[in-house]
Amino acid sequence: MRIQSLAKLILLALVSVLTVVSAHAQSSGQFVATIPFDFYAAGKTLPAGAYLVTRSTQTSAEGLVLRRTDGRGDVFVTTRVSQASQIQRQSKLIFHRYGDEYFLSEIWTSGRIVGRELPISRRERSLERQLATQGASKQKVAILGNKR
Repeated sequence: MRIQSLAKLILLALVSVLTVVSAHAQSSGQFVATIPFDFYAAGKTLPAGAYLVTRSTQTSAEGLVLRRTDGRGDVFVTTRVSQASQIQRQSKLIFHRYGDEYFLSEIWTSGRIVGRELPISRRERSLERQLATQGASKQKVAILGNKR
């Protein structure tokens, strides 16, 4: 009888821990996105591939890290708040496209109405001006993410 009670108590504790870990993973906003093109972020050119998107610290949402899932590198990006008109159904990365050059612009996490926006780099601003003189404009490209 005593062993049975102990086993039930251990099982209950294990279920509680797993529930907390699962809730933390869901609330952390982590997701993986497979980007099919090279792109610019935080002044760096990053190769196409799968990236884990996560907050840089648990206490702040301003800094985000894009880490290659193959372990070959990562980049830290600073962001500012961006408000959507509705709660996001799916996590996604938004890129600005100028010809064959892509710049990471926004990061949205499913279940949230607030996203993160990256500052526009000098290079992107220059390309934007060039296109404007030609009567063209940037295109937005969305890459959907998957919860990890």
